[in-house]
Amino acid sequence: MRYVRRGRKRIILYFLVVFMIIGILLVWLVDWCVRPMIKTYGNNQAVTAATRAVNDAALRVLSERNIDYNELANVQYNESGEIMSVETNTANINIIKSAVSQAILEELDNQRVQKVKIPLGSLAGGLMTGRGPNISISVPMDSTVETAYSNKFESAGINQTKHEIALDVKVTVYTVVQGESQANVVNTAFTITECILVGEVPQWLVRSIT
Repeated sequence: MRYVRRGRKRIILYFLVVFMIIGILLVWLVDWCVRPMIKTYGNNQAVTAATRAVNDAALRVLSERNIDYNELANVQYNESGEIMSVETNTANINIIKSAVSQAILEELDNQRVQKVKIPLGSLAGGLMTGRGPNISISVPMDSTVETAYSNKFESAGINQTKHEIALDVKVTVYTVVQGESQANVVNTAFTITECILVGEVPQWLVRSIT
């Protein structure tokens, strides 16, 4: 009788071990299959959030300051009224760069964790993509911000040139999805101010001042 009971216990224990191994293998297999999908969704969500944060912050700062062209550039003419040079005021531009960078960092700081919703059917792929209830996954996000300004000149008609001072923003977004880190770069440009210059513009006209 004792032998039978011991035999049953061993069989039960054996099946428990087998089921545990199968369960672990299934979890590993599912994780291996869905990891690329989760990683893609997570990175896309982070890039979208970063792009939105950059646009909202930069446009808000530029709109609030209502920057005039003469605050950032000074056009020098000769006695004949011809354009001699255009001086860009880097001190004022740096103030704007700093304000925009700070606003972007504050906006991104409010979005350090992204909630990603993935339709359950998308994990299976095929005809099930986009179907079924959503599963929610938290994606940690960190960012760095770099800003620089640039001068752009283009023809605006006969003897007219448009001078645009632009702010170039580069945000590097770092995400961690299922233990794997990845960096994504978001590049955006914003017009700070612009002006139509009348007269022939020399090729060497831009000269920065401090």
